[in-house]
Amino acid sequence: MSKFVERLVASTDTFKELLALYIAVLLVASLAFCYLEDKSFGDSLWWAFVTAMTVGYGDIVPVTTAGRVVGGLLMHLVPLFVIPLVIVRLLKAFVRDEHEFTHAEQEKIKADLAAIKKALGITQ
Repeated sequence: MSKFVERLVASTDTFKELLALYIAVLLVASLAFCYLEDKSFGDSLWWAFVTAMTVGYGDIVPVTTAGRVVGGLLMHLVPLFVIPLVIVRLLKAFVRDEHEFTHAEQEKIKADLAAIKKALGITQ
């Protein structure tokens, strides 16, 4: 896995971070659309929300090539990356790994291993 992807996953551990990422994506797309398509920021923000959720009402559409590229990126970024991150975080919050050791169990295992090493005369 690339360093960028590792950092992205590590930086989206909480819903606050995911919300910040989502808002940042929407704002960047809105600003780009506003500039490229010569639309108001309000219209551009509406377009970004509608496009990110793949609703696509068609009331505001990009007409420039650059605007269409921004739209295409937004249409792929949110459903393929942001939404799966939210789903993973939800699952992580509700699903418990039955095989995961508690801190107390880990400390007991470490103590038992130390006792076994001592009994066998292992000094590492």
